[in-house]
Amino acid sequence: MSDAKRVKELMIPLEDYPHIPYWFTLRQAMAIVREAAIKFEGAFEPRAVLVFDEKYQLMGMLTLRDIIRGLEPRFMHETALVKGDPNLTVLMGDLFGPGMREASQKPVSEVMSPIKVTIQGNDPIAKAIFLMIKENVGLMPVIQDSKVAGMIRLSTLFKEISNMVLGD
Repeated sequence: MSDAKRVKELMIPLEDYPHIPYWFTLRQAMAIVREAAIKFEGAFEPRAVLVFDEKYQLMGMLTLRDIIRGLEPRFMHETALVKGDPNLTVLMGDLFGPGMREASQKPVSEVMSPIKVTIQGNDPIAKAIFLMIKENVGLMPVIQDSKVAGMIRLSTLFKEISNMVLGD
């Protein structure tokens, strides 16, 4: 693998990657994800939104899974019986029913995931691959000059590796 290629060459710049303040609601985050999917159709599909504080410091990441988990009805979190057998949700009503709009008003800070790992923009892509495999993540914030500069995705790195292996 070419050690010459750096993470910053393959990252999605922050200005192109969806990001929001921590006080946004799940509903607002969903709108941002949908807008980004339309804007970047064919280029990439956002699987997460970066979450920042007032000083533009990275606080966490809101994945699609986090959003859906945040919309789950309360009984899904509280009932051990349902966790043991998800088929029982049928007995308790629709999974995503009338309470979903209300749940969408939660702030993203209540359901976002912590950042597991970051990488420097000047690091080689081999290091990015190693960290993503080690930490079991598909996305990683790229840092330059102590600030978030963008995001690197495992799918982008895979494409780079497959081009090397297949000679494309």
